[in-house]
Amino acid sequence: MNATAAAAHVLRLPAAFLPAVRRALAQDRSPMDAATLLRQVGYDSGAGFHAALEERIAWERPGASVGTLPEGEFWAEFSAFWADAGWGTVRHVQMHPGVGALECEGWAEAAAAREAGDGFCHLTTGIFADMLGRLAGGDVAVMEVECEAAGADRCRFLFGGPAALGAVYQEMAEGHGVELAVARLG
Repeated sequence: MNATAAAAHVLRLPAAFLPAVRRALAQDRSPMDAATLLRQVGYDSGAGFHAALEERIAWERPGASVGTLPEGEFWAEFSAFWADAGWGTVRHVQMHPGVGALECEGWAEAAAAREAGDGFCHLTTGIFADMLGRLAGGDVAVMEVECEAAGADRCRFLFGGPAALGAVYQEMAEGHGVELAVARLG
């Protein structure tokens, strides 16, 4: 497989594409409806991102796949995939046995969200939920808890099982910070 074949599932689009999609989906919709649609578009396109990551790994590491890489190598490939695609940098942090975080800096969707006056990366949330669910072989919930578009230093996405993330969300809704909310999972 050559580099062209490894990129078969990826289109190069200008960064202006993301704010254009956000504007189109927001037109004549409530902010909640637009956010829901963005997450759904992300989730529905997650299979393509997953396939592109698989192809990248197979091309760079013959005989390897996302499921065969040691954890550290997988996260390095995951990060390189997004950086090479122009989305920004990604760093994985294991916060708890049931909850991880993806910390993204210079994130392309955050710039689009800022332009739209929104403080969240809904498209990315959907993409990550689908991709991580495929990797885990089951449902994975994703929740953005910090966003560069809202003035944070990074975008930070928590991920884990739906029950664990539901518990974290509930703790945060009661006014607890992210770290304490995750720590209270036990």
